[in-house]
Amino acid sequence: HHHIKREALSVRAYMSQVLRDLRGFEQVEFYDLFSPLATVAEVVVTFLAILELAKELLLEISQSPDSGMIYVRSINAA
Repeated sequence: HHHIKREALSVRAYMSQVLRDLRGFEQVEFYDLFSPLATVAEVVVTFLAILELAKELLLEISQSPDSGMIYVRSINAA
């Protein structure tokens, strides 16, 4: 028998956290949005939150052609 512990993770809550992490910065490196202590589930939910924010046009994801580094920046509503 296996017992599976279910984690209650909210994509919306992680979306808010990503936006807070971007506050005060012009842009941040993609990997800096992930905690080094995050579980696999937390990494997945953070990634989904970033994709959802991009879909909602609240942030922009770009890649540097010279270094290949991925950057994320908040898009301020005008």
